[in-house]
Amino acid sequence: SRSEEALFTACEFWASARNHTLLGQLSDDAINQLRAAEASFTVIGLTEVASVLFRARTYLTETGPAPALPGIVENIEKCLAELGEPVDQALAGFASELARDRLAGRT
Repeated sequence: SRSEEALFTACEFWASARNHTLLGQLSDDAINQLRAAEASFTVIGLTEVASVLFRARTYLTETGPAPALPGIVENIEKCLAELGEPVDQALAGFASELARDRLAGRT
């Protein structure tokens, strides 16, 4: 389902950012991956994370010569590490809600 896809994308992105492996994940298609992660975090309700990713994506697409991806990724990882949002708890809560819906036959 779309919700499961959003959860998978958000978890994968969050794990990469926290483990400092985001550069490898974004190296193939940073703009589309940032867009997908931004949408996923928005669906889950993590607006601060989505905002960080929106700003990074905007910076990549709207500045003169394309900025170096390693610097962008470093900034994303730093910003996400300093967030006040309870990301892990929100992801777990969203996963739990999906599981309840599935058990109740709503998916």
